[in-house]
Amino acid sequence: MIQPRVLKGFRDSLPRQELVRQQVIRRLESEFQRYGFVPIDTPVLEYTEVLLGKGGGETDKQIFRFQDNGGREVAMRFDLTVPFARFMAEHRSVLQLPFKRYHISKVWRGENPQKGRYREFYQCDFDIVGADSPFADFEILSMMHSSLHALGLPRLTIRIAHRGLFNDFLRHVGCAELSVDILRIVDKLRKIG
Repeated sequence: MIQPRVLKGFRDSLPRQELVRQQVIRRLESEFQRYGFVPIDTPVLEYTEVLLGKGGGETDKQIFRFQDNGGREVAMRFDLTVPFARFMAEHRSVLQLPFKRYHISKVWRGENPQKGRYREFYQCDFDIVGADSPFADFEILSMMHSSLHALGLPRLTIRIAHRGLFNDFLRHVGCAELSVDILRIVDKLRKIG
């Protein structure tokens, strides 16, 4: 007799869990669209060489890969970023820049499952491609904040360690010439508190 069981590192989603997940996704999509982001989707399978790039290394151990019926090496996407890079390379000529996209979908990793880490899970990505202004980074941060707020999460603090973004902010508020002094003060604050 066949024993009904789910593969190790995978899980079923019961109706109550699935309804909550769908509600979370709808709220996120609503916020993303409010900021002018559009949804995309990419295939679950990509050519293995696309996912691995030139290297492979650690990623090579994490992907589910096999040969399709035509003998081509294919693999299941392990994140949404690499397929998006392929998507942009393939469709850039028909997309208007800056291009603001989001993608919420399942990804798969062939690593050993551990507590809280599964082989199949949802990932949420959003990007702005083709924007030279630092305001795109601020827009992403603003959208992150409002999206997490829309989910009803308690008061959050987003911490950023990006000197270029910090310098752009200082330039925007007219304090660029004080950046060295301001960074020195910020560094001292970290040591104090």
